Amino acid sequence: MRNNLTLCTLAAVAVLMMTCSCQTKTRLDKVPEPTWYDYENYFIEKNTIFSYLPIDHGDIVMLGDEIIDFGEWSDFFQDTSFINRGIMFEGSPHTLYRVDDIAKAAPAKIFVSTGLQDIKRAAEGTANLAADTVIANVKEIFRRAHAISPETELYYISILADRQVSDEGAVAIAKANKYIREAAESGNVFKFVDITNMADASGKMAEQYTFDDRSLNGLGYEKVVEKVLANLPTTYKQYNRANDHSYPEISPAHHNRVSEFNSLPEKTHSVIFLGNSITRRGPWQELFPFLRVSNRGVGGDVLKGMYNRLDDVIANEPVAIFLMGGINDIPNPSRTVDEIWKDYERLLDKIKKEIPDAFLYVQSTLPVTAEHDRNNTINPKVVELNKYLEAAATKYNYHYIDVASALSDENGFLKSDYSLDGLHLAADGYFVWSTVLLQQSYMMILANRQRTITN
Repeated sequence: MRNNLTLCTLAAVAVLMMTCSCQTKTRLDKVPEPTWYDYENYFIEKNTIFSYLPIDHGDIVMLGDEIIDFGEWSDFFQDTSFINRGIMFEGSPHTLYRVDDIAKAAPAKIFVSTGLQDIKRAAEGTANLAADTVIANVKEIFRRAHAISPETELYYISILADRQVSDEGAVAIAKANKYIREAAESGNVFKFVDITNMADASGKMAEQYTFDDRSLNGLGYEKVVEKVLANLPTTYKQYNRANDHSYPEISPAHHNRVSEFNSLPEKTHSVIFLGNSITRRGPWQELFPFLRVSNRGVGGDVLKGMYNRLDDVIANEPVAIFLMGGINDIPNPSRTVDEIWKDYERLLDKIKKEIPDAFLYVQSTLPVTAEHDRNNTINPKVVELNKYLEAAATKYNYHYIDVASALSDENGFLKSDYSLDGLHLAADGYFVWSTVLLQQSYMMILANRQRTITN
């Protein structure tokens, strides 16, 4: 398990993370920055957060692309030493660029998934060349990781072509997997974790493992977890099998994400962060390592979507829920704040009725930057919705937390320093947010509550 951090340390989280002492065993030339990005703001946002979060020697780091990013690894294995260092749309150059800092911490294990995006974005007729680049980069990733931290166990999770990959790309992916497997078997540096049996006859992800042809659903993650489990001590060989709830359709991507939640162990009594992409991108378990935290954020989610997937939250029997929502409902010009508030009330009412013993913390909806709201149509509705949220705290017996004020400028807009795209938070934004929660002592109260229940 991860080492606990004190309240004071977490309040000064950025200072601690910049001064984390990790000894480099081998000095290598610095890897140049990648020359391409498919979602540069997201890469910068996530990579910056990761640069401040420490890794312990006993940690198991999951590193790489979307398969890693969207995996709730510490929840699957019920162990907070599993650290997620995934970045959606990452290619092998990006993983190569990041691996040195991971290896310098000398974690117990590193599992890598990378290479799909290189081949997927290759121009027609060049997928084979892209596969060659992936093979070379993967070999270099493990050469460097092993040189820096020879005691760390290294694993490569084979590329699984999604259903958007061209036929040419699927052939190139098969080639990359073949030669990377041979490199693993011929050397003594890394092991090959084979998930190619999740593909159908076309060489692409079988349709039962995805709802949007791109991302893994709960069943897909269960299959990947099985392969990872084979490389872990036998103490890890227990996890929940999904009996999927029926989810009203919001979108295929939404269905993927919530079906994964249904595949996770139940009754863990965790502290749940429930919300949309702003919540999903937060590294809550690492910000509050003295708690058992579960991230139940879904990108693009609206209040109705959160209501539809509450069964998984309820099944967890959480100690507490930190709720933030509404920002994806607000831009819809056909919806008034009164209508949005009715959706919020329905959500609150079900939480309080179904899990009355859970502490409920409703966090203010965050504004967007002035640049993002040039027509001034979003932030006035945010202000109005937050008034409803603050006023209803007694009625629904929850704690209202004004996170928005700490992240806003003098005009009530989200400070531009806290966001790269005007909506989502950069690293500093999450550190300020977590400090607000710590300063009000909520987290330490919950830690005591969680210990009482689990003991």
